[in-house]
Amino acid sequence: MIFNDNFTTDSFRTIVDSFSIKLKESCDSAFPASYKRKFKGADDGSDDCIATLIKISQMQLDEIKDFLVEMETLLKMEVRGDTKEKYLPVLDKLVPSSNKIRPNDIFNRMHNMRLFVSYLALQKLVALNPMVGSHPKSANAAIRISTTAMSQFIPPLASDFWLGATTKRFETNVSCIQVPSFKKWYAKYIQLENLSTDKLNQSFKRLADIIVAHGITDANEITVDVLLSYHDDLMKHHNNSPAGYNISPAIDFLVRAELMNENDIYNEFIDKRVAIQRVTKPVSNIAVYGEKSSKLWSLVGKNVQGIKEITVPTRDRKTLIDYGYWSGKGGSDAAFYPEQLNDDNFWIAAQHDYIRATSNEAATVKQKKMRLSILNKYLFSYLPAYFNTDFFGKFTYPERPEDLLHSIYVQRSNVFEIENRDKFTEGFQYPVTLQQFVYDMTSAVHRDDTKSNNSGRDALLIISNFFDYLTTLDSGLVQNFRNPLVGKAKEKKGNRYVKNTKYVFGLEYWLGLRSFCKEVTNQILEESQRAIETGVNCRNYVVVDRNVNIDGSVPMKIGRVNLSQMPQIKLVKNDAVRKKLGTKDENVYIHNHIAWSLMNLGLHSGLRRSNAIWLDDRECFNLYSPNGGAYQQLIVTNDKAKNESYPVTVSKETMEILLKVYKIKKRAMESNPSICGEIPYGGYEDSKWGNVSPLFRIKKFHNDAACPHFFSEIINEYEAFLTRNGVSFEPTTLFTPALNYSVNEFLYLTSLGEFDTKLCDISVSYHDCHKAVAFTPVIRKTRVTPHSLRTMTVSVFAPILGSNVVGKYLTGQSEATVDFYTKSLPDSASKELINQIVMIIDDAKANDQNAILSVRDLEINQQAFEKELNDSPSKTIAKYNAQSVNFDMGETVIQLNGLTELGRANINNIAYFRTHICPTGGECPKEIINSIGEKNCHACPLTVCTNNNLPAITSTIRLLCDDIKTINTKLDNFEMLETERKELENEKMECVIKASYWEVRKNVIEDANANVNGIYYVSDEGLQLLNSMKAHGASEQEMLMLRLKETEGIPHLHSDKLKMQASRLRRKIEVRAKDRVGQSADDLSDIEYLVAVAKTKADLRGLTNNEILALMSTGNQR
Repeated sequence: MIFNDNFTTDSFRTIVDSFSIKLKESCDSAFPASYKRKFKGADDGSDDCIATLIKISQMQLDEIKDFLVEMETLLKMEVRGDTKEKYLPVLDKLVPSSNKIRPNDIFNRMHNMRLFVSYLALQKLVALNPMVGSHPKSANAAIRISTTAMSQFIPPLASDFWLGATTKRFETNVSCIQVPSFKKWYAKYIQLENLSTDKLNQSFKRLADIIVAHGITDANEITVDVLLSYHDDLMKHHNNSPAGYNISPAIDFLVRAELMNENDIYNEFIDKRVAIQRVTKPVSNIAVYGEKSSKLWSLVGKNVQGIKEITVPTRDRKTLIDYGYWSGKGGSDAAFYPEQLNDDNFWIAAQHDYIRATSNEAATVKQKKMRLSILNKYLFSYLPAYFNTDFFGKFTYPERPEDLLHSIYVQRSNVFEIENRDKFTEGFQYPVTLQQFVYDMTSAVHRDDTKSNNSGRDALLIISNFFDYLTTLDSGLVQNFRNPLVGKAKEKKGNRYVKNTKYVFGLEYWLGLRSFCKEVTNQILEESQRAIETGVNCRNYVVVDRNVNIDGSVPMKIGRVNLSQMPQIKLVKNDAVRKKLGTKDENVYIHNHIAWSLMNLGLHSGLRRSNAIWLDDRECFNLYSPNGGAYQQLIVTNDKAKNESYPVTVSKETMEILLKVYKIKKRAMESNPSICGEIPYGGYEDSKWGNVSPLFRIKKFHNDAACPHFFSEIINEYEAFLTRNGVSFEPTTLFTPALNYSVNEFLYLTSLGEFDTKLCDISVSYHDCHKAVAFTPVIRKTRVTPHSLRTMTVSVFAPILGSNVVGKYLTGQSEATVDFYTKSLPDSASKELINQIVMIIDDAKANDQNAILSVRDLEINQQAFEKELNDSPSKTIAKYNAQSVNFDMGETVIQLNGLTELGRANINNIAYFRTHICPTGGECPKEIINSIGEKNCHACPLTVCTNNNLPAITSTIRLLCDDIKTINTKLDNFEMLETERKELENEKMECVIKASYWEVRKNVIEDANANVNGIYYVSDEGLQLLNSMKAHGASEQEMLMLRLKETEGIPHLHSDKLKMQASRLRRKIEVRAKDRVGQSADDLSDIEYLVAVAKTKADLRGLTNNEILALMSTGNQR
């Protein structure tokens, strides 16, 4: 508190007399009539306040000032979050109560004293510390001040700004707004600026604090000095580490509402603010919690009797960086984020452009702001301090980017020193280099277990990228700018992990946890949905009457699962059950089904946690089919590494759990409109994913913090279940300090023998004991993290299915990423089981190699076909799906039809080909020869094709396409005579025509099967389903193996290209596998040789399908 020159004993007494009369009148009008009669202890606090002030007014001036300073300290304690137990004794000492007061009114004395000191500031007798605040912390008391006659004791603008700090409060109390222009412009300004709730609240409340502290009645009294005074007090209150803040919206509003002249004071303020760096050495901070504090209960327990308070150490990780003439705390600094600085400064304006141009997700934007804040701290805090010394010679502060010289601020240069001798005066000392400043700042905030990471290099890389961006701008201000960090941003300053370091656990433990979590989640969802329907609160436990089998011995009933450690979700009841128990019966409490459902999804999929949290319920179920198979596809719409949606495979049970989550959300939305609608992905309006309707949203805001995972609480229950049932297991939980250390940091320090309990010990004070008792609270935490679940998924499935399959169907990652995250499981039993599964799968793959059908496998049994045709031509044609096509041949019209001729043909005169059946014995009738020529079966109306011919037709089309490619290669690359070229083009056209006709026949057969569930061919065992294989994305070797198997033993279907590939690979295999083939290969063709090798390896079961492909790769040295 600052006392102005006009603060005297007489002026104080005058104010007390005036205030006493006005306070009594305003209290009479603000409080109910029962307060005037002091009915049942009701007390507005005015009598005690007035009596105290009259008593103080009779004292000497110094004593009056001491009292007011103590009162200011009390008001700061109340509004800044101290406990009632701490400041109530101070209140009783300063303003004693004359009567017994009921609990609800015990602090009215203090609120009245707040009005008195505010009135002193309004009368310009004092200037308050802005940390006193404009209003009490109590919302009821604050509303009473701004909406009754009590508002006369504070500046009207302060009252209006406090009411306008939230739109809801403004709309409710708009009649109490005192400044007409404020009321007129408020709604327009909010809509125009699109201010977020937090930005509006913080800006308006902070300016209200400043206005009350200085008794400002005219907005033009708000000057740079006033704002700097606020900043100074804020720094002192928060030990020089305040949270970032921005008063600009409130200042701009005053200008827009014509309450303040247009000015540039805020930009001037922030320019001066960033240069202020008053940092003292870190001190050991403590916090005190009273006996009714929830923090005390969480650390000590609720049932411990006689505790008065506890003293808890707090840990400041930001080490002090001290260069002598400048000091500051390490790490990023919110006060130096671009939005906290002057937008008119070129450096800051360019940073906004850079972030906007290179970042489209909230996490990326935040990361870049954090790292650029270190650059800003260097530019706007450290360098001004450096240039305020005698060390800088004749160099000047780098106002322009081109002045940020490499040879001064990055690395010394002898050439530069020779060229600029006159600037290196006596006493010159180089500034700390930019890269050293960045490394000092980042290393100062490392945890003990992350000292060797590359955060410094990563920060420097972002800064270097920003400099590169500057060189691309169309601006004369950067015309001569060069990136001073070229060659310095990627220096190694730490250790890069070459393998994933995430925690993994045993396979049996993982399988059991999956089963346990699935059953408990189902029970929680059922009870939560029932609670919403009935309005009856969920209990703090569930009883799961289901069995799970953990170790393969006997099923075990889950039974009771304790949920008391997980806070329940509060919802507004639906209209049907609301207020059944009275007017206050508004809410229902349900289980925290979000945490359990996310845990279950993480255990049964390979999803990144952020992808799960932001699943879009408008799209994620698009591929779900209630009547589908055991595995379903879940659509992921917003992976940070992709630009489009993609599906992952999950079990149908997992999908049904997600559907239950969606049903609960839909039901809850009916009475909780705040969770309805769409929100920007990650809370960032410019996100590339736009607006999302999150499946797991159950609060007004939605992000990772809104969905805490509670892994320790869930896994503690799982391990308790295992222990109850006598199952031996390796726990993933351990007892760790409850304060100031993560699990990994605790383990790291204990492994080195360097753990110190100083920051973990609390002091417990008892009512009947004068000496505090030391106590170390511990908590059982798990090492399992959300990323551990993803790592477990790939570590189990990648060895079995292959990294490419896991990435494509389970995680959405690339094959290389899956390989990086795949870890060997910690116990030998898990490794052995996975190895056995891999062996079984490989055997199955080898058998699948032999199960691939070749064209020869589908040859029609001629005797059976002719017998059936003789018995019933129509049934036989239908059974084989026989089809013939009459092509339009222009003017020539052929009246022949293959099916008609087949039905009446002599069975001894039927000819069988790979691609078709000829009912005329392969001899072309005269009318066919005259119209299309001889042996043009592809265009012949007598050609009959069946389902059994489909593979041969497909192979023929491939053969013709190979020939077309070969001819194209010759035409494009070889020099030839015109006659030769024409001959090749005719040959190519012939291949195109044949392929087209066969493609038509293939489509006719497939269309004829459209109404049948699959395509069936006729074998000696009866009708068999013809499976098709999609070879999209297959490698050249994989395609070759399929072609070899498909055309095995049929030289007619071997193209020249296929023959060349086979010959090339034969030479490779002869070199690498000649000792493994037990027969002479000299008499075999290239293709027969390759098929023989493949068959031999599959039969021996020593070579899997993948290994056969790898054998043909030059990279494998088998």
